[in-house]
Amino acid sequence: MANNQEQHWQKQKQFERNFIHFPFLGFAVVILLLNIVYPDINIMMAFFGLFFIYNVGLLFVSFIRHFKRTMILTLILSIMAGSIFGLLMYLYAATNNLLG
Repeated sequence: MANNQEQHWQKQKQFERNFIHFPFLGFAVVILLLNIVYPDINIMMAFFGLFFIYNVGLLFVSFIRHFKRTMILTLILSIMAGSIFGLLMYLYAATNNLLG
């Protein structure tokens, strides 16, 4: 029984490393470089929208695989990415006088 739990734990850690840690570092570097070189709100909205969809997909996969710790982590990350995406949508609307 302990061996089965240890294998499950190893699978969860490998999933986190391959689909959360490394892609998030890459996303952070891309966002940093784009903000320095070409700061445009349209590009940031597109990237954070894609990032939100990626986080929701990870949340679904971690739910299917019964990774409880990863599910909580991806839920928090999805909420944060969704709120940043919503804030960027609001800033875009406020900048272009779309709020009324």
